[in-house]
Amino acid sequence: MRSWDVVNRYLEENKIRYVSVLVFFGLLFLLIVYIPFVQRKEVYKEFVLEQLRNSTGLDIKVADSDLYLLPFPGIELEKIEIRKDNILIAVSDKVDIDISWFGLLKRMIEIRDISINGGYLHLERRKDGSFDIVEYLNGKKKQVEQKSNVKVLFEDVNSRIGFSTEDFLAVSLKNIEIDNFTLEYNEHKHDHNYLVYFKKSQVSVSFYGHDVDLLFQGKIDDQPIDLELTGALQKFPINWEKLQFSAILKTEELSLSLLRDLFYIFPIADFSKTKISGRTEIIKEEGTVFKFKVRNQIKDLAYKGGLPFGNIRINADFDLDNIQKKISFPFIEAAWEGVAKATAKGSVNWKNRSLGQFDIKADYGDYHNILKLSKLFKIQDDLFDPNSPPGIFYFTAELNNIFAFKHRFAHISMEAKYVDPLLSIPNFHAYIYNGEILGKAKIYPDIPKIEVEGDAHRLQVDKVLLPYVSEKIMQGELSSWFSFETQIRNHSRDSVIELFANMKGIGNITIKDGELLGYANFMIPVLNTLGKIIAFKGVDGRQLKFSTLKSDVKIANNEMYFPNMKLEIENSGMDVDGKGTVGFDQKIDMRIHLRLGGKYIGKGLQIPIIYAGTFGKSIPYVDPIWLGSVYTGMTLLGPYLLPLGGPYAGGVAGSVIGEYVRDLWDGVTGLFGGSEPEPNKKQKEK
Repeated sequence: MRSWDVVNRYLEENKIRYVSVLVFFGLLFLLIVYIPFVQRKEVYKEFVLEQLRNSTGLDIKVADSDLYLLPFPGIELEKIEIRKDNILIAVSDKVDIDISWFGLLKRMIEIRDISINGGYLHLERRKDGSFDIVEYLNGKKKQVEQKSNVKVLFEDVNSRIGFSTEDFLAVSLKNIEIDNFTLEYNEHKHDHNYLVYFKKSQVSVSFYGHDVDLLFQGKIDDQPIDLELTGALQKFPINWEKLQFSAILKTEELSLSLLRDLFYIFPIADFSKTKISGRTEIIKEEGTVFKFKVRNQIKDLAYKGGLPFGNIRINADFDLDNIQKKISFPFIEAAWEGVAKATAKGSVNWKNRSLGQFDIKADYGDYHNILKLSKLFKIQDDLFDPNSPPGIFYFTAELNNIFAFKHRFAHISMEAKYVDPLLSIPNFHAYIYNGEILGKAKIYPDIPKIEVEGDAHRLQVDKVLLPYVSEKIMQGELSSWFSFETQIRNHSRDSVIELFANMKGIGNITIKDGELLGYANFMIPVLNTLGKIIAFKGVDGRQLKFSTLKSDVKIANNEMYFPNMKLEIENSGMDVDGKGTVGFDQKIDMRIHLRLGGKYIGKGLQIPIIYAGTFGKSIPYVDPIWLGSVYTGMTLLGPYLLPLGGPYAGGVAGSVIGEYVRDLWDGVTGLFGGSEPEPNKKQKEK
């Protein structure tokens, strides 16, 4: 407490001294700054306005203006009109120009801050590209200073204020604020018109002049934009390695139509309806690397003449080194809800020949929609040097839950290499339907064309067939070797249908421990026809199990041809073979032979079953011509078979088969438009 008492006593003793010092400086301010300023208020105001008019070469009209000193010195302009050659190019409701205290102490006007509230400005750029606002103002300023009437004006003002203009007026802007202001910009070269609205904008320089801050909140062509930029100022020429800044761009439903002049490089895409929302950040520190952080949502992509599609979220960090010509992607995440979700990392270097490497992981994906999206960004060929070597890109991928060609793969791992125009996959390993597929492939994205060769092991055949048939027709474990190629020629058709229609290839299939169901169970028509005269061991018609089904396969003309199908049914005494075609368009033309041996009638009997028409709809049947021959044989040889007794008697066999032949013939002729004479029908009804 003693120290405080000492200080307090000292202040009380010297109070009058401090008050005297403050009064002295106050009087000094009034005499040097305030009184001269008030006395010459109108002169200063007129001088500043004339300086603005003559330095820009523009006709500036102000409805009302005022100079103020407190709390900070400045000039206030209201209802401003700016004309050029009697053409109104800009208006403003209010402009505040702040003046530095230090300037007034030196008895000069030093402009520090400008605030514009409300207004409109119209700018144009000529077709030759030589006109913009900076060049315009600088050029006109030089011309105006050479005019004699300007010099007379300066001398007149100088005589009234007692100072030269160089000593009286200085521009050292530290802050510019623009609120509620509209800028219209006409680009004659591309015949575009841009409308920029400044809701709240500011450019400010730090006290020592080392840093600059920029804020823009407003709209461009009615598209909302929020931009913040902070950077370190440099003298010209700029040293790019020492350049430092950070920028943040925030958008909400921003239409990419603003960038329409850039999208000509994508000849088949239409981004006029595409909208982007989110945040993009750019950071540049000392060095050569620009760091980007992108957190955006993009929707309504489209092909020219097509409907918008897609709602994609993209999160990505990447570093751009333009000196070393390298871009690195430490983190990429993309999600298209219900279509694809993936992460990736990699890099691209184009210092010599373009070289890229990416590692990709996917939670799920739809191959067809991903291909549709990627083709949007096909770039014009004339943008590249035809003499430069194509880039090389390497990929490794671990993909889960991938849908392609009507099948869903649980997991795919692969390596790939892309050298335009070929994407080669030297090996892939896919897990699907409790089995696996190993192989290699070549893809030509520009055509597009696909070449695949591989082996399939232990696939559940019922799930393989499920996308193509309406009901379950077969069960078992499928193994196969295959080699095929296909391409899309007609881009207006469904891509899967087109790929199957143009497919060519060879292979083989083996199905073990299987069962034929429903439409594929050829024993149903056999039992319905011959079950009354032939006892089929171990077959009841409800199910037909087999140990092995084998066949070679040839693919061409939109169909699969099975030249040597064989079916092994254990402990049945039957051998089954066949051949025919099954089309990708659901057409079927198959002939199956059921061979009976041992004690069965006509040792070595062969029963032909026919599948013809539309798969799953047309009824399979035993060949009626063959049945007719059997019917005739049974009728003629019946008396000789009587000693055998039982079902081998000609009367019974002939009666059963004959009735079936007549019924089948009715069905076949009805199916293909045939008809039976009316008298015969009536007789049959009797």
